Amino acid sequence: MSTTTPALFSMPVPRGPARPVKPKTVLSYGLGADSTAILLMFLEDPVRYGLEPDLSDLIVVHAVTGNEWPTSLSYVDRLVLPLLAERRVRVVQVARMGRSDSDGVLVLEDSRATRRIHQAGPWRLSDWLLTGGTVPQMASGRRTCSIRFKGWVLDHWAVAEFGQVPFRRVIGYHAGERSRMEKDTKIQNRLNERAGRVICEPSYPLIEAGMDRDAVEAYVLARLGEPIQKSYCTFCPFSGVCASRDRHEERLRAHPDLAAEALAMEYASMALNEPMSLYGTRSLYQQLTEDERNEAVLTAFEERLDAAPFSLYEVRRLYLPGRTKDCRLHHGDRCVRPRWWCRTERTALCRREHTAFETGGGGRRTELPTACAGVEDDCQGKPVKGQAWRSVRTVWEGPRLEAEFTLMRWGREEGVQMRRGERSMIKRLHYLDRGEGYPAAEAYLVAAPSGADDKHRDSFERRWTEFTGLIGTRWEPVRPLVCHPRTRGSRVVPVIRPSGITHVPALAESAAA
Repeated sequence: MSTTTPALFSMPVPRGPARPVKPKTVLSYGLGADSTAILLMFLEDPVRYGLEPDLSDLIVVHAVTGNEWPTSLSYVDRLVLPLLAERRVRVVQVARMGRSDSDGVLVLEDSRATRRIHQAGPWRLSDWLLTGGTVPQMASGRRTCSIRFKGWVLDHWAVAEFGQVPFRRVIGYHAGERSRMEKDTKIQNRLNERAGRVICEPSYPLIEAGMDRDAVEAYVLARLGEPIQKSYCTFCPFSGVCASRDRHEERLRAHPDLAAEALAMEYASMALNEPMSLYGTRSLYQQLTEDERNEAVLTAFEERLDAAPFSLYEVRRLYLPGRTKDCRLHHGDRCVRPRWWCRTERTALCRREHTAFETGGGGRRTELPTACAGVEDDCQGKPVKGQAWRSVRTVWEGPRLEAEFTLMRWGREEGVQMRRGERSMIKRLHYLDRGEGYPAAEAYLVAAPSGADDKHRDSFERRWTEFTGLIGTRWEPVRPLVCHPRTRGSRVVPVIRPSGITHVPALAESAAA
């Protein structure tokens, strides 16, 4: 007979460890062959690639730059989106809301039945370039346009979507792009380490499958029945990488309006800064003039310039000295008491004769700041190039022909020499020529399509007067200078959805970097 007292209520049965939550998969969709091939692979066998059979855990995200080729948009609309809509795959399209980071990210569409790729958002890449009077370029080895209009947008959407929950990020690098994969992986690992958690895990299915570019294009062609063209912006300076020159110019001939837009952007950029063409030492205009088949494109460009409103811009530029390695070594991030060797590299002879060291613990030698006064010519090398500060002020507005006549008339009245650019052949009134070395300054008046912002740094006028002895612009600007608040790097970025506005913290790892 049992003497155990009966329980007043049943005890809960212990459960095993909680099942880990499977991370969502985000595919950054660029509309090109690589990411399209990955999509088709996922549709064909989702389980093989770690997805649910119904693809409910897949999110396809496209950053809308506003300047894709119409053929790329049409290809995806006709052949890819119907397949995604049939399987109820979630497609999100996002874009920058405005020129400032604080304007936020706009979700143009978030649907499981997407029928079209949006052509543009409120603030296009071309808008940013035209108001800046420049063309896409590399900065410290990075493509700044891709960072601002793709990476930044996708990152902040992901923060709003996932918060602290990790996800898998799929990137379409093919087998010939292992170096890009390695660089991307290092960046993500560094971000994860700074955040103290896994933000996302990068995945590269094409590299894992050993598929190079030819294999990718063949795979897409076999499944969709049409060859896919490279996806890139109509004015991309890396078009030589994205496609052969012949194919790129063939595309331009098929879309003379877009070709004229790219040429006009380059013209305005080179007017404000002669070296700033689309292809570095060569311009798109130079390349197109070498083939008589491009005559219609060049005609469309001239017609666009004739129809565009023009401005006379007074451009002033300061070329400041940079900091040497010696200065950074001995003065850290800030140099409050510059020495001669802070701005001028020391020669090998000076380093050999005048460098002193002290020996610390463990026999470690530390280089001491030089005691050399730099009075000997053999000690001072060339000045180090620093930043170039630019001031742009609009001093006249009107039609193109009248702008060119006004430029010539003002030149005669002021006795200022008119010169043409060596590559652009654009006429400028140079009233201050750049000297040798650093610091240096130059100033000129030039006619170009309207649209570039009037702007310069807050301290530009002070530094300009200190170096040149001149005060302000030579010609009266047509409007006061508007100082836009510096909001880049703001910790709060609005992510605007069709259902309303949600404020989310910006990437903590970016802010802390």
